[in-house]
Amino acid sequence: MSSNYEIQDINDVDDSEKLPMAVIDWTNTFSEVSRYNDYPAILAYFCLLGQIIKDNIVIPYGYTKEDSRFHVGWIQTARSGKSVLNDFLTQITLRTFEYINSHLGRHEDDPYLTMFDVVDYTDAALIGSVKTVRNEHYGEEDHPTADEKEVEKQVYGALEGSGLALFDEFESSGIFKRSSHKENVVTYFQKFMNTLTTDGYLIKKKLAHGPELICDCQRSVFATTYVPEHLTEVIVTKGVLQRMFLYVREVPQHILDDMRRELIRSLGTSKPRLKPTNKFAKHMFSLFNLTVERYNELEGDKEKIVEFTEGVHDSIEYEYNNMIRHNAKIPEEVRRVVSLFETNSLIYIAKLAVLCTIAETPNRREEERWKVFPRNVRQATWIVRQGYMSLTGWMEQSLKVKRTSISDQTLVPEYLDAWQTVDKIEGWANKREMQIYMAKRHSIGQQRFYRKWTQVADKFESKKMGKTSLVKLKEEQENESNI
Repeated sequence: MSSNYEIQDINDVDDSEKLPMAVIDWTNTFSEVSRYNDYPAILAYFCLLGQIIKDNIVIPYGYTKEDSRFHVGWIQTARSGKSVLNDFLTQITLRTFEYINSHLGRHEDDPYLTMFDVVDYTDAALIGSVKTVRNEHYGEEDHPTADEKEVEKQVYGALEGSGLALFDEFESSGIFKRSSHKENVVTYFQKFMNTLTTDGYLIKKKLAHGPELICDCQRSVFATTYVPEHLTEVIVTKGVLQRMFLYVREVPQHILDDMRRELIRSLGTSKPRLKPTNKFAKHMFSLFNLTVERYNELEGDKEKIVEFTEGVHDSIEYEYNNMIRHNAKIPEEVRRVVSLFETNSLIYIAKLAVLCTIAETPNRREEERWKVFPRNVRQATWIVRQGYMSLTGWMEQSLKVKRTSISDQTLVPEYLDAWQTVDKIEGWANKREMQIYMAKRHSIGQQRFYRKWTQVADKFESKKMGKTSLVKLKEEQENESNI
């Protein structure tokens, strides 16, 4: 597999894996807003859909159960369209939430669905705090004691409640860099991404002087960031990214060039976003209503909202076998990392198959509504496969760069060996003779010798004698080499 894996065009997918038409329409519109980011647009669709129907559906796995939330971690080259896509997603999400909140009678003073809109990642900002307030149950005529006059009240943090937690600058969350005032962030994220079918998702914190804080966060995450340093280490050591659907992409330079040319050509043009924003918000609202109607018809039995037809299990197992075969061909270092995502990948296949089914429901014949077919599994596996392969490709490329870097670092002794070996006049060696020696002794070609010279140049003094380049090991370096 190529380490520069590029996502397959959604419009060129084989008919057996073609996504629901609503998703294709959504994605094609998003591609006009944020060029060459079709795949993240697909993930955004299911992130929003999974959130708005979470109260009315459960995906059963025997003794365990999963909710419909689809958490996304999009890690991509800086200045490649992430924020633009997020802005459009925000507009659609807020309009969708307006429709649902109004329908439920939950208005601005007490909305049900909200957008996470905080950039402060301290405990108080995220999960809340406690403040002392006057006890309204006591009047002055009751002659309350000092302790009865005041009570402690929880002030809710930004994570409390339902809706979308959209992190446009996820690198500042505390997941990627250790910070004393963000040390609990990793735990908070791991907790609220647990299934909503048990209390394990509740974030609880016992204050040193005060009551226990309980943050009821049922949000879905759509988090974006540039590719940070030490990403592989964070993936391995922090369970947060392992619980998300992770998409990692280093955008090739030729695509960045095309993005910028598109930007230039768009100068002076104007396309209003209001019409597509309303269109997709109404679409999401209609799927919300359909799911609620189905829930009511089944008298609240969330586990029976969808039915899994014959062949679904075989289709998921087939994809798992493909995953195993794929992993057998990749380097062991990469396999150890991507294997951390295998279980969640299978769970996300099931979730996405259910969400594809719901997205198709308005256009299905009555007898096929709410049924998950093997076709829906193939749609889901296409989505998961693209993300999984992209992660593997990025890991392979990252490993290759790391190995090259290590290899380059080991060239320092070879340069020192060459300088010490060739003939010198008053400590000055002919650089060309050093190159010839390294080619013979260490199999380092001429181009590589001069290309990597910049990495050791600070260890040498240089001068020209006619056309001849001479180098001399600096005194402090010579002393170190003799230790």
